Amino acid sequence: MTVPMTMLKFVIRGPALLVSFVLDVVMCALLPPALGLVLFLASIAAAGALALGKFEVVAIRMLTRSRLATAPEFQVLAPALVELGARGVDVGPVFVRRVQDPQTPAVVAIGHRALVVTLGLVEALYCGGITGTEAEAVLAHAVGRRRALKPRLELAVLLATAPWRVVIATFRSVGRTFAWLPLTRAAWALRGVVGVICVAQSVAEGRVWPGFLGGAVIALTYLVPAAGRAIETRAEIAADQFVVELGLGGLLIQVLRRFGYPLTLERLRRLESAPTPNERPRLYLVPG
Repeated sequence: MTVPMTMLKFVIRGPALLVSFVLDVVMCALLPPALGLVLFLASIAAAGALALGKFEVVAIRMLTRSRLATAPEFQVLAPALVELGARGVDVGPVFVRRVQDPQTPAVVAIGHRALVVTLGLVEALYCGGITGTEAEAVLAHAVGRRRALKPRLELAVLLATAPWRVVIATFRSVGRTFAWLPLTRAAWALRGVVGVICVAQSVAEGRVWPGFLGGAVIALTYLVPAAGRAIETRAEIAADQFVVELGLGGLLIQVLRRFGYPLTLERLRRLESAPTPNERPRLYLVPG
């Protein structure tokens, strides 16, 4: 049975929104009453404004640590953007990340038709590391991924869940620091057993709710990553199909191979497949 995408998104966003709200309340409560109230209301107002589509450029720059593409950078990307437009893919403003690491995606479609690219992609296109048509395939894949996900209130949710992402980043850094300890890996692998013991012991002692709360937290350490992997898999499949429909599947394979991205046989077949006759654009004869 296939789990609906809506339920997968809820598994990921529900805990993130709840924890972020609690952290916001706690942080504002630790501040002086007047200042805490102002900051809490300001955060709600900012999320509401983003939900209404306001301040999109400012929000994208802050949330993705990027800036609007300069004139020379946009000139380098212009041929690929024009070709996408000719294929019916409308693209809005282009942003360039200020900071990138090996895990940073080359292109991310966000907001209302906006694209966030890395400086490495612009430099590779300028220096001939990739061709214009290959860059077009990479850009199209990002657009196809966003169309598959169909995010609602994307920027508002990103702003509201910023505390959650900070907590996750902190725990990951701490985990990487102590990952070399054998007991750390063993404890993480056995967290499910610990959760069952926690629930059973709490119920036996008459503390039902604390036990179930602890068990729920441990259960989420399984559910949230699994939901994330399922969403990413579905988004990748849909984005690959979108690229193939545009006739750019072979070019995307070239880029992925050149830069060492792992390609499964299933994905190779998917990207190499040609559109069916029903998927091809129809030509109509118009009387002169």
